[in-house]
Amino acid sequence: MNHRRKPLINLTTAIKLYGSEKTCFGRPRFVAKGFCEWCNKKIINKRRTSCCCKEHSQAFLNAVSPVMYANIGSVGGYRGHILRRDKYTCQVCGEFHGEYSPHGVPLPTTDGQLDVHHVTRVKDGGTDDPDNLITVCRACHKQIHRSDNNA
Repeated sequence: MNHRRKPLINLTTAIKLYGSEKTCFGRPRFVAKGFCEWCNKKIINKRRTSCCCKEHSQAFLNAVSPVMYANIGSVGGYRGHILRRDKYTCQVCGEFHGEYSPHGVPLPTTDGQLDVHHVTRVKDGGTDDPDNLITVCRACHKQIHRSDNNA
């Protein structure tokens, strides 16, 4: 029998239930502070904080804005924060599933191959508490559920 569950709660509800400190995470930074998040070169202009020039700033924002600006009231908003918390990395196999800039710098955005998985299944009493959610790649997610069905 195929068990379908309700979708993950939205970010606004998650904040009310679990608090913003457990549900809201800033985007991970994959380069050292003072280096460009697009090309990883040292930022010379003291007025800039994340990218070395306007062109790199625009390219970075274009690449990551679909994830950064997810609607706060949407399921994607809460899901996006769990992905950020786990740095777009599968918590089972350890593989990074973000995108890369043309300069080879990891970007804080998903490649579309990540899911949010309930450690304790909802049908077994699990909740949408962030402590019960982990980021997994699609391949590992399928394997987890195959193992659950065979147990």
